[in-house]
Amino acid sequence: MKNVFIAGVMGLIAFISNPIEANQKRVDNYVIHYNAFNSSFIQPETAVQYKIQRSKYTGLLNVSVHKVVEDGEDKAMKVALRGRATNNLSQLQELGFKEVVEGDAVYYLADFQFRDEEDMDLDFTINIPGYDKPVSIDLTQKFYAD
Repeated sequence: MKNVFIAGVMGLIAFISNPIEANQKRVDNYVIHYNAFNSSFIQPETAVQYKIQRSKYTGLLNVSVHKVVEDGEDKAMKVALRGRATNNLSQLQELGFKEVVEGDAVYYLADFQFRDEEDMDLDFTINIPGYDKPVSIDLTQKFYAD
């Protein structure tokens, strides 16, 4: 079961069209991977395992941070995150990130509510141990109820 969630999310990324593909940002020796998608795309058994609410009106933000080490490999990092989701009407939702650790993999998930065909601004800040300043990321994406 170690890679059930990882495989599920990576499979989703490959399956879903461009607006929901994974994004990344490199900061010095760190690579931040992030994506957002409708929670109904998660398989029911994966949702139960990770206590994720599946709903056509619930989105998920997925974030992972990796440090690139000497041999070119990367190592997942535990970090601190804060964020918010804002819709077209400037209604604000604080994002509560949940840490998921499976073997060497570390992911952070936050859910948020949206309406069909709604543009959501997802702004989050990452504090990486060993890096001297917070990293801010802004993602704007349209969500659809399926």
